[in-house]
Amino acid sequence: MKKYLIIAGLVCVASIPPATAVTKCVALNQSNTKCGQQVPALNVADWTTPCTTNETEIQISGIGICSATAGTVSQMGKTATSLNMASTAADNKYCWCRMISPVVSRWVFRWPMQSADDCSKNCARNCVWNGMQDRSYLSGMFGNLSD
Repeated sequence: MKKYLIIAGLVCVASIPPATAVTKCVALNQSNTKCGQQVPALNVADWTTPCTTNETEIQISGIGICSATAGTVSQMGKTATSLNMASTAADNKYCWCRMISPVVSRWVFRWPMQSADDCSKNCARNCVWNGMQDRSYLSGMFGNLSD
């Protein structure tokens, strides 16, 4: 009897199809998404802010890091698929942001900081503060999304 139960259990497990495809329906783009400015604490890498898209509020979260991959104020919103970290900490003074939920964005340049220390204290804050109101930054953040 035990043998038949084991065989029946194996047949059931083998006949259950795996979940191979998942679809997320989040309409994030720069024209229909309005985000708040929920400012994170100093000296943190992660950030969260509420955004409204098509009259639905969602929480967007991400990270901000300081990199040696340079950028200027006029380049705010440019994107990168990877960033360089300098072996000299003082050279990591360029703030880059990435949305990690509900979808993953590319790295988006936010701001050149005066020092690496200032960057590590304020980068995540800069990802949200005023950044979520800037069209070029939002274009970088919400363009080319992946899962």
